[in-house]
Amino acid sequence: MEGEELRQVLAHWDLGEVSSIQQLHRGSTRAPKVVIDCADGRFLLKRLANERTDANRIAFQHRVHRSLQAAGYPVPELVPLRRMTGTLLDWEGFAYELCRYVDGRRYEGSIEDARSSGSRLAGFHDLAAKHVTESPPGAGFHDRADVYKAAKGLHKTRPELDESHCILLARMLKTARMAVSVHWGALPICVVHGDWHPGNLLFGSMGVVAVLDLETVRAEPRVAEIANALLHFSMPVGGGGGPDQLPPDAPEMDMLEALALGYRLVSRAWLKEDEIDVLPDLMVEALTVEAVIALHRHGRFGQWSGPDFLNFVCRRAAWIAAHADALRTLASDG
Repeated sequence: MEGEELRQVLAHWDLGEVSSIQQLHRGSTRAPKVVIDCADGRFLLKRLANERTDANRIAFQHRVHRSLQAAGYPVPELVPLRRMTGTLLDWEGFAYELCRYVDGRRYEGSIEDARSSGSRLAGFHDLAAKHVTESPPGAGFHDRADVYKAAKGLHKTRPELDESHCILLARMLKTARMAVSVHWGALPICVVHGDWHPGNLLFGSMGVVAVLDLETVRAEPRVAEIANALLHFSMPVGGGGGPDQLPPDAPEMDMLEALALGYRLVSRAWLKEDEIDVLPDLMVEALTVEAVIALHRHGRFGQWSGPDFLNFVCRRAAWIAAHADALRTLASDG
């Protein structure tokens, strides 16, 4: 965002004299952001990604965001448009939102950070639950036919990947999604963040100080989000590009335990038996879906080469499947 676009968009908010505008190169490039300094403080302007500009979905997102904000939950403060006509600007085919900028540090991989993340996730689910019936249709990672189709043909679209590993990945995805589907329709529903991982949280001395990027909020079984969160927070911070720098087969169990404990301490209702039963399969499904999408689109994952990452995912998924009972025990309330 720059030039005339910025001038016309910012005119819809009462910011006063602007002293500086800087591009913020963080998060998805499909959702450009700028940091604005003015007399009233520092703000973050975001142009939402094109694929996320469905009017009903964005309106729902902002209702949930404002509801959380009113309850004192740590989301960035949405700034109302001039004349108080809402918090979302629809201009020239794009959607924009303006929030007060929140200072905070990134996730450091500590037990305290993981526990705080679990507590904040439970608070999100509890506070947003009242919006379940308002949610537009939407789907997460479970039972995505397009991803399974891509998994079956992965070794053809990416010939540098080992065919046996691709076949194994597709088989593990199929097995996990079938096991989940048996329970899916009966699992408790809530409004989930939809993208709960360390990159969407900011931390301070007392834990999480801001939950960012609510663009994927939707109603679905809460255990799917918990499973995905456990995956992300069990990975070591950072990572390199070679096979000797890939994470070990086993996840960081102390991080899993800390996140689960944080959730359990705050949640009004801990996981039910069928949620606990399906948790390991959901973890395998979430892991394999993310891997298939990344490998299909880019042939690699971050700094890791495609073959190295595929090998790791197969080993990590096999570990989860082999230690399903231990993960269920971790998720139980004792």
